[in-house]
Amino acid sequence: MTSPLSGTVALVTGASSGIGEQTAATLAELGADVVVAARRTDRLDALVDRITGNGGRALAVAADVTDEDQAVAAVGQAVERFGRLDTVVANAGVMLLGQI
Repeated sequence: MTSPLSGTVALVTGASSGIGEQTAATLAELGADVVVAARRTDRLDALVDRITGNGGRALAVAADVTDEDQAVAAVGQAVERFGRLDTVVANAGVMLLGQI
């Protein structure tokens, strides 16, 4: 049986932890090729290893998507590697910690 997202490519920003990491893993489980983007490359590499170890295809892209050139480059790398881009999950964000 074909997975629901087979043949699609997804780019997930903020994929080095939390919601972005889990979203990327779930998209891969559903059959999508996944491009994971964030600033923390060590965490991205571990996620790519996990996805590929489970039979998926993934690419880590070090990018700070607050920089337009880096965001555009991430999209370009997705298309270059997988030939298309179907889904973008714009998950990158900033968490400000402090007293309430």
